[in-house]
Amino acid sequence: MSDQNVEIVRRLFRSVEERDLETMFELYDPRVVIREAPSLPYGGEYQGHEGVVEHGLGYLGTWQPVQQPGDEALEPEFAGAGDKVFVRWRQKATAADGTHVDLPAISEYRIRDGKIVSSAMHHFDTGAILQFLARAEAQPDAAPG
Repeated sequence: MSDQNVEIVRRLFRSVEERDLETMFELYDPRVVIREAPSLPYGGEYQGHEGVVEHGLGYLGTWQPVQQPGDEALEPEFAGAGDKVFVRWRQKATAADGTHVDLPAISEYRIRDGKIVSSAMHHFDTGAILQFLARAEAQPDAAPG
């Protein structure tokens, strides 16, 4: 079962990189609970498919303006453990002044009946993320270029 669970989460990561909401809905249980560090602009707890949309829009609204081509690649590494899958991945972005952030994160997913029922993201350094985002936002042209 662990290999099947890893494949489910692997599909989720592809859908995030490709911004494919339809596949996300297929993979998430309708009662899914998503947790992000509360200090992040899109942080908190989100529930259900409505929460998937709210979390996704918050994530995209935060990162898309500061991601150049290639920054959206998460470089995930997967490890299955029963009904859980752990993923080490990278959060990357580049501000208009060329400042780059590239930090590791670990996510934990729980699978039941072929659907993701919970996910929790654990960032290596939320302080560095917030500092980068504040710097990027303070720049006259926040879009990378």
